[in-house]
Amino acid sequence: MAFGKRLIMGIAIACSLVLANCAFPVRPGYDRKSGSYKRYRVPKKEIVETDTTTIDSQEELVQEEILAAASKNTGKLQMKATDTIGTFTQDSTAMNAYSQTDSLALSDSNANNAVIGKKQKQDSTQIQNNNTAKVAVNTNTKTAEKQVEKKTDKATAKKTDKTAKKEKKAAKPTNLEKYAKEWLGAKYVYGAASKKKTDCSGYVMQVYKGFYGISLDHNAQRIYDDGRGYSIKRKKLQEGDLVFFGNFWKISHVGIYLKGNRFIHASTSKGVVITSMDDNYWSSKYKGARRFK
Repeated sequence: MAFGKRLIMGIAIACSLVLANCAFPVRPGYDRKSGSYKRYRVPKKEIVETDTTTIDSQEELVQEEILAAASKNTGKLQMKATDTIGTFTQDSTAMNAYSQTDSLALSDSNANNAVIGKKQKQDSTQIQNNNTAKVAVNTNTKTAEKQVEKKTDKATAKKTDKTAKKEKKAAKPTNLEKYAKEWLGAKYVYGAASKKKTDCSGYVMQVYKGFYGISLDHNAQRIYDDGRGYSIKRKKLQEGDLVFFGNFWKISHVGIYLKGNRFIHASTSKGVVITSMDDNYWSSKYKGARRFK
């Protein structure tokens, strides 16, 4: 056992020595002693100076050819410039000659234009004078026509007004009973107000508007409460007075009083009819009368 332990110890020591002498792979820039990385150092490149004084023979030939071509081009340009200057001077002389002739022609044309302008001015003044005279005549005739038209319009308006007034007077009814009977036979329809269908207040409203020109509400209670009417006793009733019927709480019916102790109204059962004031049913419901005319 002691031998085995020694042998194991010897192997362990040998392995430790081998590991100590082994070279670990060193990373770039890593210092094993300090245990940190170092910065890279880039090696400097040597600058080699080129000798510019030496020029190849071929390059010299190329430069000479370029200079020769440039000199030829400048010569051609100078020749073209001289040619253009010559032509320009020739053209300028020709233009001066033409301008002199044109100026003479213009002077002659200006003289002719001046004569023509004077004639045109004279003609235009004569035309304007003639036009002003015509305008004055036309205005005078128009004013006279307008005055005549106004007079005729006034006369026709007066005639139409007179005829309209006569027609109104003729159309306005004079007999209340005859006018009120035009609705006789119309059916009773609540809320209606026409010669074919109507209720009691609608009938009274139409007759009063057409005969007296008085507009009333389409409601018996509101007609009774209308402040324009005033109360009339039964013994003093006259044709055209409104007679009201109802119960203790409200007015529910209205009619128009006629001569002979009668009244015309729109009843719910028979429509527009004429009834006696002494009728048992209506006399029991009589509540009073109002006069609006």
